[in-house]
Amino acid sequence: MKKLIRNRQPVKVLVIEEDPSSLEIIKTLLNQNDFELLAIAPAIGEIDLLLETFQPNIILVALELNSLGIFDFIATPQYLSTPFIGMSHSLDDEMFDRCLEHGKCLLLGKPINRYAFLSSINLLLRIYPPVQHKYVEVIDKNQQVLKIHLADIVYVEAEGNYTFIHTIQNKVYARKKPLKNLKEELDEKFIQINKSHLINIDFIQRLELGKRLLVLNNKEIKIGRSFRSDLDAFICPLS
Repeated sequence: MKKLIRNRQPVKVLVIEEDPSSLEIIKTLLNQNDFELLAIAPAIGEIDLLLETFQPNIILVALELNSLGIFDFIATPQYLSTPFIGMSHSLDDEMFDRCLEHGKCLLLGKPINRYAFLSSINLLLRIYPPVQHKYVEVIDKNQQVLKIHLADIVYVEAEGNYTFIHTIQNKVYARKKPLKNLKEELDEKFIQINKSHLINIDFIQRLELGKRLLVLNNKEIKIGRSFRSDLDAFICPLS
């Protein structure tokens, strides 16, 4: 049997499963097709830390572990962009409806059939090809280097000699670097809207141009008059 057709970037898979027989099949199929198995967790409660640590391209979840609870967790903003496959011995209408609501979800019946399994992964990869995560580096309080993925940064705020990086996980990291220098490390999704704020356009919830105000991740930030043109350049392609 031919291997899956994929791009050159490694596909990182996180598996949430506790059934030994299902795990053996999953590990064998992933290994045969050169996937990178990041981690295996036996419980839903471990997903949060694993997702934040490993940044997978696809998540495989046994729905028996927490039934519909996994859909509530995966639907949070920081994880909504990650495609996942829900696996169960007893799929039902409610699971199907929740999968449709998520958007980047497929359901797979158990026992696992190798062709259905690989076809499901192949379909997700074709629709949502893996992207190379870009990041900025910060030093934590223990003097350890941390990599903060750009996709997790909601906004950056300058204050005095420091810039503060605010993430979707509600964490804040400080860097002793001017805003203009940090801006060079970010991508085109970040625009400056006033003298002290860079924002990630993916997290914009509401724009009130009359009040020169925008809301992202439930925080209101004023739009500076001299920075309105940068925002207009973003808005125009959408209109």
